[in-house]
Amino acid sequence: MLPIKIGRFHEWFLYVVGGILTLSGALWVYFHYFIRIEGDFGPIHHPMERDLLSIHGISAALMMIGFGSVLPGHVSRAWSMRRNLWSGIFMFATMVILSASGYFLYYLGNESVRSVTAIVHWAIGLALPIIAVVHIQRGLKSRRK
Repeated sequence: MLPIKIGRFHEWFLYVVGGILTLSGALWVYFHYFIRIEGDFGPIHHPMERDLLSIHGISAALMMIGFGSVLPGHVSRAWSMRRNLWSGIFMFATMVILSASGYFLYYLGNESVRSVTAIVHWAIGLALPIIAVVHIQRGLKSRRK
């Protein structure tokens, strides 16, 4: 039977892209909500926000490639073997919610819906590393059995 574990390069691609994605999002939240600089007409958003959103968007696109690449092998094999099922389902659902909310933030014009979507997106995004670590640890534990 084929293993569930993804390849070394694949694994590191997901870790590096996920790290950049999380860090750029967390820094954007920090700069957006907690840092203001003085402009000609009063306080303004920090100019780094734009760069951070660009980095976040590029890394999000790469993460979608990475996410899609684990579906045919890693996810389908684990699903058929019923291994690490609940954390995998939770990880999958989290990625879907982040993808959809990110899309809505980029394309949605309704500000009241957008503000709620933003909170959902960054709260879940900041929780994703914890969810990923739990999923990975449970996977390693189930492999040892």
